[in-house]
Amino acid sequence: MTHKNRNTLIIGLIVGIILLAAWLYYTPISEIRTQIAKVNYNWVIFASLAYLFAYFLRSLRWRLLLPAQANPGICRTWLYSMAGNLLNYLIPIRAGDFARGWFIKKNYDIPYAKALPSVFVDKVFDTLAILFIIIVLPFTTIELSTAMIILLCLLMLVFIVAFSILVASVWQKEWVIKMLTFIFSWLPQKAKDRINPAIEMFIEELNIFEHQPLKLILALLLTAFGILMDGTYFYLLFRAFGILYPFAITLFGYTLINLSYAIPQPPAQLGSNEWMMIIIFSIGFGLTKSTASAIMAFGHILTAGLMSLWGIIAFAVLGPELFISVFKGEKIND
Repeated sequence: MTHKNRNTLIIGLIVGIILLAAWLYYTPISEIRTQIAKVNYNWVIFASLAYLFAYFLRSLRWRLLLPAQANPGICRTWLYSMAGNLLNYLIPIRAGDFARGWFIKKNYDIPYAKALPSVFVDKVFDTLAILFIIIVLPFTTIELSTAMIILLCLLMLVFIVAFSILVASVWQKEWVIKMLTFIFSWLPQKAKDRINPAIEMFIEELNIFEHQPLKLILALLLTAFGILMDGTYFYLLFRAFGILYPFAITLFGYTLINLSYAIPQPPAQLGSNEWMMIIIFSIGFGLTKSTASAIMAFGHILTAGLMSLWGIIAFAVLGPELFISVFKGEKIND
């Protein structure tokens, strides 16, 4: 791992530990233990399946966005995605997103700059969930706290920036290319000779949906179903705790939690998940602090286990060299 990335990881861990310590200080641990002891594991099984299925739908969406020369099977695409998700989970520098492009480059002999745009567009589709929240909000009785309003504004900003880059790359390719090449103009000529062609290829490949409306419709449908499965996972987790919470509010709240991952997070969302749960479901929706904390603590451990299990399986099948390279600090786009 490079010196810069190592420092980022250490800072993230320190922030996560502080957040977790503050959460433990203000949370009634004895009540959390009591509630977790009563969990119905039949519902947990169904919740786990819904959680994994949401990721499976996203892997299908990414497969739609890949260059035509790459045609990984559904199972292999799922493994690429889960390997990348594990890296993103452990290292808060989006290494897993670059790793997915690396898998395509390595296995299908496609230039890295041509493989990576599919990952970028895939992440832009994830931010579409903010539009769902904005559209649904007027039809609910939810009263937003100041913290939730700030979070919504930050997430809306992330969506606007990502979507603007995508649209500009389609309608104003030359302008975007000129802007990016200007940003890197300070580099030595040898470096620019490598970077500038890669920039042009990257921007060209962003126009994935040109003359392919069916592909766009399918990507939107997979995104919508993925959001619904996320909500289903959290709704079933509430049921596991014996809580009958409205599906619409559960879906709204968990979508907000998911979208918060677009904002820099500690490794494995350490501490940040717990506070997001309190901000959204306790302060925002009136759920007791102990109940909200118990559900998130259990859910955090559950999803960490599922993510780690499938990530390890993926690297076992695909080969551990990428995982090792990331932690050694080697460039994964070589």
